[in-house]
Amino acid sequence: MSGIIAFLIKLGFGGVVDKALDHMERRAELQNDRERLKSETTVALAREAVSEAKIMADYNRAKLSFPWFWVFAGMFIAPLALWWAAVILDSVFMFSWSVADLPTPQMQEWAGDMIRWLFYVGSGVGALRMLR
Repeated sequence: MSGIIAFLIKLGFGGVVDKALDHMERRAELQNDRERLKSETTVALAREAVSEAKIMADYNRAKLSFPWFWVFAGMFIAPLALWWAAVILDSVFMFSWSVADLPTPQMQEWAGDMIRWLFYVGSGVGALRMLR
């Protein structure tokens, strides 16, 4: 009788242990798949970011080499340059022009953006021309 009980226990526990081992193996496979997918996704996102940066660089290179782009930009930068020259002359030579400030905050923001654009883009164009 004890032999039959031992056999049944062994048979019952053997199935549970096998199922538990199978479950643990499957769980490990899923974890590995999850890590593999995570790393593949990271690599794909990095490749897309590099591709987008190359496209934008090509776009900017084409834009900056087009003469009409500089004519259009000059239409916005020339008035700002005149105003900036008047501010400097008024500040240095103490004229009575009172041009030291723009009338609205929006114009001040626009002028700041134009100055940043002029120096950043102009410096970039100069660097590109030196590299060629």
